[in-house]
Amino acid sequence: MKLRTALAILAIALAGCHARWNPLGSAPGYSLSHNSEDGTLNKKQDTTLSEEDNHYMAGFRYEIPAAGSLSASAKPVNPQAQVSVSIYAEGSGNEPIAKGEPGKKVEATELQPGTYYVAVQEPWKDAIRTRVELKTIYKPQDPNAAQQACKTQATARDLNPDKGQIEDGVDYSAQRQTCFWHIALQAEGALVVKFNNNGGNISADFIPPQGAPEKIDPVAGLNKADLPAGDYFVKVYANDAGDAGRYSLATTFKQGDTCKNEPHCSPETAEDLKLPSDNKSADVDVSKGKQFHFYKASLKEKGKLTISFKVLQPPRGSKIGAFFMKGADDADGEKVSGSSVTKEIDTPGDVYIRVQAPEQGDYGKYAVQTIFQPNNFISGDVVEIAKNPCMLTVSAGANQGVKAGAACTVVTAQGQAMDSCQVDQVFPNLSKVKPGSSQCRVQPNSKVQISAQ
Repeated sequence: MKLRTALAILAIALAGCHARWNPLGSAPGYSLSHNSEDGTLNKKQDTTLSEEDNHYMAGFRYEIPAAGSLSASAKPVNPQAQVSVSIYAEGSGNEPIAKGEPGKKVEATELQPGTYYVAVQEPWKDAIRTRVELKTIYKPQDPNAAQQACKTQATARDLNPDKGQIEDGVDYSAQRQTCFWHIALQAEGALVVKFNNNGGNISADFIPPQGAPEKIDPVAGLNKADLPAGDYFVKVYANDAGDAGRYSLATTFKQGDTCKNEPHCSPETAEDLKLPSDNKSADVDVSKGKQFHFYKASLKEKGKLTISFKVLQPPRGSKIGAFFMKGADDADGEKVSGSSVTKEIDTPGDVYIRVQAPEQGDYGKYAVQTIFQPNNFISGDVVEIAKNPCMLTVSAGANQGVKAGAACTVVTAQGQAMDSCQVDQVFPNLSKVKPGSSQCRVQPNSKVQISAQ
């Protein structure tokens, strides 16, 4: 009998280590404002709960900088422990603003900036010793309020498309959730984008000028084989509250065929010029696959070829230029400097004009005028200028060998070509000549060189 009584007393004593048997007892007081320790948002923290004194509860203090919400969850190491989490606001007294059930996450929304407490606890009468892992996550109402440099496409940072490499970070709860990167492709080509999120919950989207964004795989990256020129963006962002980390982006670019969309992009496909004069206008643009435009002049006799070149758009700062080539194998050619250049043609045959945009980003509309003056010509002075329509009277006619329909060139007193023309009527010592241009910009001291047939 005595042995049974002793065992019963021992069992009660052992059980007393894990439970409160006094039905009239109350839990020891715990002051959140005095007993709480500073917590770290979005990081796991350890604490130990037990049946000793007021250790059935532990509190953590948090400061939130802007409007948002708090969520907290606790995971006990001992699965038998009934651990719950509550959230208190400073000055709210003993009543929590959000109270969770054991084993459940708790969340408090629409919070204003200030001090908040998170309490993790067990029922006082059933408390058992256990280590608890607590995580409190802050979700700001505006996750990009603190991000100024690159939170939109308009404020995006530049990323070089060829061998570009950057490293940066995003942090949802620090209100730096998103960063945009701008990739400007000046020409068509293949683009490869590599994205490394270092295992974090960070994503990246590739955004074309038109169409839906495309995810960039952190392992495989993104490979676009045939992108047109334009402005592209990479959006890097932390997926949810509490997500943060460093990331890196790397790019490589291979320019495509810069002649893809130009039918006259080589001497073999050059556009023919009509002589003795011709006027051409077109555009060159590396980004549109139209880097070069070739023209061919087939000259059957010796003479002078005057080339006038003018950039129409953009009017300033354009790098496009025109080059005179003596033949198809004249790779470099001679640049047409100034507004015009006159070349002596000593050997009849084909000569070329190459208009080009030098590199990525260069483009422009232009006009080319060519006037050919054969060495064998009949010269006459302009003695009268009639307008509406423009007609010139020239001091050379049938007696000098002029024939109706002959091609001619209007030149300055110094012999510089101004315009092409054609003989309209022939008289014994005079001719009526019609200029190629209807603007009739002919000086009284001008001359006309008429092709001798």
